[in-house]
Amino acid sequence: MKNPCEAHCQLGGEPHMILKWAFLKGKHMKRIIFIIIVGILTLGTFAGWAMTGNENPYARNVDPKTGDIRVPTHYREWPTLGTWAHAKVDGGPGVQEYHVVYTQPETIAYYQKKGRFPDGAVLVKELLNAETMAMTTGPAVGHGTSLKGLFVLVRDTKGRFKASSLWGDGWGWSLFTSDDPNHTVSKNYQTDCIPCHIPARDLAKKNAVDADKWIYTFGYPVLQKK
Repeated sequence: MKNPCEAHCQLGGEPHMILKWAFLKGKHMKRIIFIIIVGILTLGTFAGWAMTGNENPYARNVDPKTGDIRVPTHYREWPTLGTWAHAKVDGGPGVQEYHVVYTQPETIAYYQKKGRFPDGAVLVKELLNAETMAMTTGPAVGHGTSLKGLFVLVRDTKGRFKASSLWGDGWGWSLFTSDDPNHTVSKNYQTDCIPCHIPARDLAKKNAVDADKWIYTFGYPVLQKK
């Protein structure tokens, strides 16, 4: 079989023209492939930017403009930090109320590694009514019943929402009734929330991050070093 140069010579052409054409064709194909690759990468970058732009870069349960806090929809799918039992004050022995605290799994992992709460950490405290009854495990055993309310804290390491009366001291603070997880009943965190957390500061580790001293961390075994 004759090579392309010989065939072209027989047709009266120049051998170097065939080589030049093949070279230009190969160069042109490389350019096309390069353009296609660049286009794919650009589309991928744009898609990633679009997805990021549609997501809240901070905490999903916080309005990025106003700082309004909501109760996270699926917080019960998160691990629990710990549970607090409030004993009855009047009457016989028993439990009056349970407080169950949830947080994101990544918050626990971060705290175990760094020893502090990360920016955007969300703590959800369920306030549960309780009943006490005699069981085989004891004469006065308490268990949670209906939801009484919810309290939500959001860690803020950057001082966001300075104009809001519900943000300060490193956290966003909001209390909710059981029937409205989207609108807080809190008006000012300094008067509505801080008083209940003052004892936590006295019980906190001295080397703890100042803002973290507002949290009753000693009651959450999962955050303690093994």
